[in-house]
Amino acid sequence: MKRAGTMAVLAGAALVVFGGCAVAEEPPIQGGEPGTWELLDAGSVTARTTVLRLGVTRVDCSGGVTGKVLEPKVIYEQTRIVIETEVEALNLKAANCPGNPQVPTRLELSEPIGQRDLIDGYCIKGEAVPTSFCVTAVRRPGH
Repeated sequence: MKRAGTMAVLAGAALVVFGGCAVAEEPPIQGGEPGTWELLDAGSVTARTTVLRLGVTRVDCSGGVTGKVLEPKVIYEQTRIVIETEVEALNLKAANCPGNPQVPTRLELSEPIGQRDLIDGYCIKGEAVPTSFCVTAVRRPGH
């Protein structure tokens, strides 16, 4: 049985080598790079709000490109809602830092905000904490 499994692996490898497919392709990148966020319409956010409009900015230097925003991660807690936003990895070896633009992003929450604080998750842990993006992690205090 072990020999049959080995033969199947070798046959698969031969298909890749001789077929010319996927040899030069790299696997898709899993995960992303940190992005911080701000509320684009903070004045309209209430305790009953379930849809947020965020402006997401890449934390790292990238020559003025924020890039594609990935699906935000949301953690619902009793006193706060922690939102982490990531942007697609650019895999740059070096880049200058002219500042990166905000990318408007719509986030649908599974429950109303209520009286909870809205927290930028990358401003409570990770490389964004000491940056000017994270003067405070609280994007909207609960009431």
